[in-house]
Amino acid sequence: MSVNTLDKNHEKTYTRKVSQVGNSLSFNIPKDLVDLLNITKGEELQITYNQEEGGIMVKKANRVPEGIRPEMLKAMNRAVGKYDEALRNLKDR
Repeated sequence: MSVNTLDKNHEKTYTRKVSQVGNSLSFNIPKDLVDLLNITKGEELQITYNQEEGGIMVKKANRVPEGIRPEMLKAMNRAVGKYDEALRNLKDR
């Protein structure tokens, strides 16, 4: 289910169904947010629980290993996302 609305704070609000994946629960991220945040397959997200508001905030994890330039890591993530299947096939040879 995809409902997006623009609230008075100029924030987009999305409604998503929670699905079962193994022993975990998950939800999908809308395509326009994926594009806006430049999220790629395999990228880590940081989930913060706010007890006072009774909600969570999800954002890209800022985990850049020491000595690695952030733009290099982004390029690697894009390449892995793009060639994931080919790389997995090579691993199994």
